[in-house]
Order: sequence, then C-alpha cells, then structure tokens
Amino acid sequence: MGDGEQQGGPAPGSGGPPTAGMVLHRVLALSARTFLLNDLGEEQADRRRQAGLPDALAAVQGPPPVWARPGADRALSAPAQRRDDRVERIHQSRVAMRRIRSTLRTFHVLVDPRWSADLRADLSWYGTVLGRSRDLDLLADVIDLRGPAILTEDEQAALADVVDEGRAEAMARISREQAGDRRHRLTDEMLVLWEGPALRPKASKPAETVLPDLLERTWRDVRGAGRTARRSSTEAHLHALRIRLKGLRYGCETVALVAGKPARRTARAAERLQTRLGDLHDASVSADWLEALALDRPDLAGPARTLAEAQRQAAADTRKGWKQDLKEVEQRWRDWRR
Repeated sequence: MGDGEQQGGPAPGSGGPPTAGMVLHRVLALSARTFLLNDLGEEQADRRRQAGLPDALAAVQGPPPVWARPGADRALSAPAQRRDDRVERIHQSRVAMRRIRSTLRTFHVLVDPRWSADLRADLSWYGTVLGRSRDLDLLADVIDLRGPAILTEDEQAALADVVDEGRAEAMARISREQAGDRRHRLTDEMLVLWEGPALRPKASKPAETVLPDLLERTWRDVRGAGRTARRSSTEAHLHALRIRLKGLRYGCETVALVAGKPARRTARAAERLQTRLGDLHDASVSADWLEALALDRPDLAGPARTLAEAQRQAAADTRKGWKQDLKEVEQRWRDWRR
C-alpha cells in the first residue's frame, strides 16, 4: 500500500460495529473466492486439491462476525463452491468479477484509485474472454429448447454443429488465456482481495454512516437511465438501464450487511428488473446472431431465420411489465432513503 493508505479498521472478526473497510473486505474476498474456485482449469484444480490448499478466506477472516452471518444478506452469505458443470462455472466466474468491478466502482472513494483501476481493467478484459463462451452457451440452449417445436431434427442438428464449433474455439481461447501472464496476474490480484484490498483512510469510518451515502451516485445513474428508457425504450437504452441496475443491486447487497431490510428490498427489486432486461438482451443477441448466420450461411438461412423470429417474439414478450418493475425499484429506494 502507498503512503496514507490503511486497512479499514479492526480485523473483520473483532467485536463492535464494522467499518466500511471491513464490509468491503468481506464482500470482495467472498467474490474473489468464488471466482478462483470456479475459474481454475481442471488440472489446476486437481493440483490444488492434492496439495490440500487451506481455505484462505477462513484463515484470513476467521468466523463471520455477527453482521455478516447467514441471514444478514442471503446474496453474500451462501458458501462459495466449485460448480460441477463447465457452463455454470463460467457463469459463476463472470458474476463474481462483475460484483468486484461494481463494488470497486460504487465505493471508489474508499479504495486506492491506481490499484482499483488496474484490477478493474484486468477484470473487464477477462470478462470479455469468458463472455464469448457464455453467448454461445445461451445459443445452444435456445436451439435445444426452442428448436424441437419449430425446426426439423436435421435443421436443429446443423445449427447445433455451428454453435458447437464456436464453443470449442471459445474454450480453446479461454484455456490459452488461463495459461498466460495476464490471467496469472489476475490470480495474484484476487489473492490481494482475500488478504485485504488497498483502502484509503475514509474506509476506517463506521460502515453504517459511510456506505449508504455512497450509493447516491449509483441511484442517480439508474434514475437517469430509467428516464431515457421511458422516453425511448430501444434495446440499447434498456440494456444501459440493466447495467445501471446491476450496480445498484450489488451496492445495495453490500450495504444490506449493515443497513438491513430496506437495502435488501431495494436490491431484490433491482434484481428482478435486471433479470427481466437480461432475458430481453439475451433474446435479442441470439436473434441478431441467427440473422447474421442466415446471411453468412445461405444453406442454413431458413432454420436460422425461423429461430431468430421466435427469439424476437420472446424478446417482445419479455419487455412487457418492465416499467412497472422500474416503479417498484423507485418506490423501494424512496421508502429506504427518504
């Protein structure tokens, strides 16, 4: 840490009300642990199990303090574990990285800016690497779930072959990047989150008085994106609103460790709308991909366009009710922060 930086107060397991730094440390450490458990390649994971790698989070932070025990916030209290399914492991890794990036952005005044900027850049880079595989996994699900009702078996198999080829290429790239220097550096940065992030002096202040106010900027971003989407509900505007909602949700889940039910209710309302808009985005992206495939592969144009049309309809159905969901987010926020 540089001059003027410090840890955010007493050790996380100590008594007394938590500091802002203690709360951030716990949230970032839990996300780092989830990421490392799920992003390790099979060979790496086997080596670590054989070596008897200790639970670094438990060793560093000890038993959860009262404010972080199960029930304080379900989104953060569930134990991290390595998922059996490759697709689910990639999903868990991406969610953990998003939470870390969002936490560092929302509470940026509490962390060292240079360290935070470097880590966020690496997380953004690796998130893009994993994102390609995730998009193709979704397409595979679309073909499996919607295909039987509207395509012949041969058409469905032909589309699946194209997607599987792309998935193999995406996984090959992930494997290459996992063995590279930048990915290894990201592992080191995650271990820093376990041991204690680079915090600024303000992080030593009580969490309950510091953290809620730091959500105000995040809320203004949501409110602005919501106004834009209400005026013109294009897919781009709704996607921008979804991104802002993620920041609000993760921020509220963090603050809920000290603010309780009002913050949790706001987080859940944000999550509901975020999920709806995420489904809308996924349906639109898959339709775009299928339409592009129809142009690139005339032999697959028929089934690709048929499935694309089904996805456009799914997107239209998902849109319904988003404004009411946004009203609920706004009401939950007002009930808490007025």
